[in-house]
Amino acid sequence: HSYCGRAGSALEQLAMSSVRPCRSQPGRCARFPGLPRQLASAVALVLALTCWQRLPVPPCGFAQPPRPQDGDLAANADDVVTTAELNRAARKLNVELRENVVGPWYQIELYSGDRQVGKTSGWAQPWGSLHLETIEVRRFTGYWVAKPTGKASEDKPEPPEEKKRYADISKVARWFGLLLSVAIGCWNRERSPFYCKEALLLAIKDEEKQHERLVRYYKGLGFKTVKSNDDLDLQDQVIWGGSGTLMRTDADDFMRRWTPVVRQLAGPERMGSSDRMS
Repeated sequence: HSYCGRAGSALEQLAMSSVRPCRSQPGRCARFPGLPRQLASAVALVLALTCWQRLPVPPCGFAQPPRPQDGDLAANADDVVTTAELNRAARKLNVELRENVVGPWYQIELYSGDRQVGKTSGWAQPWGSLHLETIEVRRFTGYWVAKPTGKASEDKPEPPEEKKRYADISKVARWFGLLLSVAIGCWNRERSPFYCKEALLLAIKDEEKQHERLVRYYKGLGFKTVKSNDDLDLQDQVIWGGSGTLMRTDADDFMRRWTPVVRQLAGPERMGSSDRMS
């Protein structure tokens, strides 16, 4: 309530300051000296209302969604996959998840050896909504041929064992997007400063066929369309940095859906204490 009250007070001050009398021209206002005071008051009111509608504030009185408690997690250990299990699944696929977190902002990268094969970034919002900025996975054709540029790399052929290693990666690359997506869910559940009940992303529309593939892919993960590209307004495009299809998923439903799959990838062994993250 105090946040909304301060915002409303600030807009009120803006409107009042816009229509204070101009000393040099009686009947005119200081901020809009070319307009009569009554007309300037109407202009200021419209501007204040417009700013109020555009303020990115949550509804007054919002409550932070309750985070699953440690006791609940222990009592329902078989219900939702954990970070330790996810890391074990990644190791079975010969990749590694690396997490970089600053407050509510996260970046999670997926590596095979010293090469990045995927990444995701975004942030948790205090009103219980995850903003998924990116989920990117490298494309593989036989083996990943991306190499450092320069004459030295052209003169030095890739060792056969390296080609085989990346050929093996291409066989499991279809799981990389899922690993990154579930990693977000584990971070949200276990370490985020704000537990979020939903996640939102934009399937960007730079090219029509690519956009259609993205929408199909995210629907396969469990996301549903909130707004089509034609329904996005200017504010949506500013927030998300472009046009596309706005999509949403429920965080708990997502984790329950993919827990059996990740645990099957991880194998039947139960975790040891060394698998748990500190």
